[in-house]
Formats: sequence, structure tokens, C-alpha cells
Amino acid sequence: MTPSLPFFSVRAVTDNSDAKRKRQIGARVDEALLKEARILAIRQGRRFNDVVEESLRDLLKKYREKRRGGG
Repeated sequence: MTPSLPFFSVRAVTDNSDAKRKRQIGARVDEALLKEARILAIRQGRRFNDVVEESLRDLLKKYREKRRGGG
């Protein structure tokens, strides 16, 4: 049996300005995709949230470029 991975990483928040700009969301995501993203974050020594934000930025950039005729 595979051990379950945590949904979040524990980190002390020292600067509230970052938290004020962020909003919590809820989304249903394929379990295998979620697991792979969590493992990626762990292997890179990054927070899961940062991996999700990077993914959203990359997706939006991709479609912006398509709209402009760049892809």
C-alpha cells in the first residue's frame, strides 16, 4: 500500500503580504494527477501550492500565445 501524501506542507508564515494576495480555491482533480504533482513538489523541494500556481501560469501563457497566433 502506498503511503498517503499530505495535502499541504507546514511552513511558518513570516510575511502576511503574500497571504493577503492569495485566495483559497476548491477544485476536483484527478487523483493520479494530484499525486504526481505532489511528488514533483517534494522532489523539487517546493511547496505544492507553488507547483499548482506555476501550472496555472503555464496554461494561461499557452492559451494567450495561441490567441495571438503564436502557437
